[in-house]
Amino acid sequence: MHKHSKKLLALCLSLSLSLASPTALAGTVSDVEGVSYEASIQALADREIIQGTGDGTFRPTAPLTRAAAASLLYNAFYLVPVYSVEAPAPAEGEAPIVKQFYSTDTTVANLDAVLMPAAPDAVGTWAETVANTVLEARLMVPEEDGSFQADKEMTRTQFALSVMKAVYGADKEMDFLAQGKADGLLPSDLELTDAVITRGEAAYLLDTATRDLTILTTMSTSDIHGNMVPYTPSGSKIEVGGSAKAGYIFDEIRKRNPNTLVIDAGDSPYNTDLTNISLGKSSVDVMNAQGYDATVLGNHDFDYSFDNLLSLADRADYAMLSANTYWKDGSYPEQFSPYIIKELDGVKVAIVGLTDDSSKATTHYTNTQDIDFHDQWEVGAEVLAKANAEADAVILLAHLHSHNNEVPTKLKGIDMEVGGGNDTFGRPLNIEGTVVVNPGGVGTCVNQTNLNLKDGEVIGYTFNQIVLSSTVPEKTEIKKILTGYQAELDTQMEVVIGQCAEDIPWSSPLVRTQESPLGNLAADALRSHCDADIAIQNGGGIRAGLKAGDVTMGDIFAMLPFDNKVTLINVTGQTVWDALENGVAGYPETNGKFPQVSGLKYTFDGAKPAGERLVSVTMDDGSDLDLKKWYTLACNDFMCGGGDGYTMFNVLNPEGSDSNHETAAQDLPGCKLVYRTNDYYRTIVSEYIKELGKIAPQNESRITILNPQENGQKFN
Repeated sequence: MHKHSKKLLALCLSLSLSLASPTALAGTVSDVEGVSYEASIQALADREIIQGTGDGTFRPTAPLTRAAAASLLYNAFYLVPVYSVEAPAPAEGEAPIVKQFYSTDTTVANLDAVLMPAAPDAVGTWAETVANTVLEARLMVPEEDGSFQADKEMTRTQFALSVMKAVYGADKEMDFLAQGKADGLLPSDLELTDAVITRGEAAYLLDTATRDLTILTTMSTSDIHGNMVPYTPSGSKIEVGGSAKAGYIFDEIRKRNPNTLVIDAGDSPYNTDLTNISLGKSSVDVMNAQGYDATVLGNHDFDYSFDNLLSLADRADYAMLSANTYWKDGSYPEQFSPYIIKELDGVKVAIVGLTDDSSKATTHYTNTQDIDFHDQWEVGAEVLAKANAEADAVILLAHLHSHNNEVPTKLKGIDMEVGGGNDTFGRPLNIEGTVVVNPGGVGTCVNQTNLNLKDGEVIGYTFNQIVLSSTVPEKTEIKKILTGYQAELDTQMEVVIGQCAEDIPWSSPLVRTQESPLGNLAADALRSHCDADIAIQNGGGIRAGLKAGDVTMGDIFAMLPFDNKVTLINVTGQTVWDALENGVAGYPETNGKFPQVSGLKYTFDGAKPAGERLVSVTMDDGSDLDLKKWYTLACNDFMCGGGDGYTMFNVLNPEGSDSNHETAAQDLPGCKLVYRTNDYYRTIVSEYIKELGKIAPQNESRITILNPQENGQKFN
């Protein structure tokens, strides 16, 4: 067996054993009778926090090592193990990967560095799992040289600080020891000094801190976007993700702490072939098998028809929450809930859901034509007041995009907020007394947040973000579900439709902040199909690149996953100008409305204010865009329904019309509907590639940016 494979096998075995309940030594430590702190030692043994030394003894007078301290913290706070992997060898000329810890700046692109062991000198030892886990949780810190030094002795102050960080939240800026003393969580008769702490003293301190705590574990995800199978992110060398792995972790943490909730902050289906081919059923079936308790409806949960969403809610064993989604007549859909109450160990927990009230602008207009999103702040305040009256703790699932961090400043009574819509990784934020969790995205990780309650009040949290690496075992039931759906998909998606001359990369900034060969291909196909003067494609509708070689139907489904249909309109040059101004208004952020074009070229100044950025627009023949002339323009019906702020194109979604009728359209002063089709945009692109046989799209200076600005990479 290869050396690396042996190491992974040993690691998997070690992690599996770490998760098992340590019943063999529970209550059987043999050397504590009559010694100091006997009651605390026995109490921790009964709670399976102390597992002994391997021979049935505890050695209460021996010094506490860093490894033993990590083990106590790991067990007392039900921590999920962090699954590290060996760093891939750098290619010739590449710098070696340097270990990084999670931060709010972490992206999918640098997960390789995050996945490396936090305690490299503990790899291969019994302490590997507990050392990595407590370091990632920030309960302990590495030595100055980056090592863990498992055998180094802990002082009373050091161990007390680690325990209080686990109780209150390691990310908080506070005097942990002073607060612990004030709350009676630190023994008054154990002086906190730099003297080495004994194992018995450590048991006494930990028992005092935790005996009156109720620890509720939450496992959270967000923005999965149909990414349910492992994949290797662009620019990475390590495979991550997989719903079967997440399901395994959820099952194991429930064994360790039955007081566990599994929750999601929205956008779980849509965006991959595996979910789109079944209209989201595969996502719901997997989440059922994972044992989710609740999700909130994100804007992309509305990317199938609303009737389909209602059927998915009926199919789900978990609650679909959205306090502010209503029928147009003011009634509330019976398939959803504003919030639910779950009781765990006598503690009532309210889980509330809020959906971005601007979600109509980011999904197909026909999918939301029969509903309204009520004001998120007004509804949020009302529903949270009700939830607080019924519950001891309140968790808000907030799919509010850029507003997530505003929530605690505008809405009160939230103990924990799980934010969705940003695909943001990192440590929690503490805002106005609320712990705000950023669960990451695209199915790469799960988040453990323990809410620590004393006397029925949340006083703090313990947190870890766990990447679903190749070392995480899989839940067999979920893998079977995915295999079944994959077989259905493969049959339809493997049909070859053409050839691609070279790789055409995709990333959010590539299609949302600049000209892209993918955008040129999509816009050219649309203009050709409609024989139009101009075509405009919103960059956010393009979701994957193409590889050199065979192009399959599956490739085009991945590239254009939304069910947008082809539409042709007549527009004035002024309307075209206004549309392009709207499209570049979000620059330099990665906003989905950024316009990819065919039939014209445009220049804008990135340093000018939004609405004043466009410098020039010329047609393919070199003539200037005539603001008074009428042109034919092809686009998708999402944009012609006013999506992404293209209100100047909104001929399909007139406010107050009976939009169930095909004739429900309106003429605008500078825009008139020519026709709309039932042809999906991806079908048109597929036919275009079939006709060409081989494609090699390039950048052609269709978009020129003066004074380029730094890209903040926000995602809608």
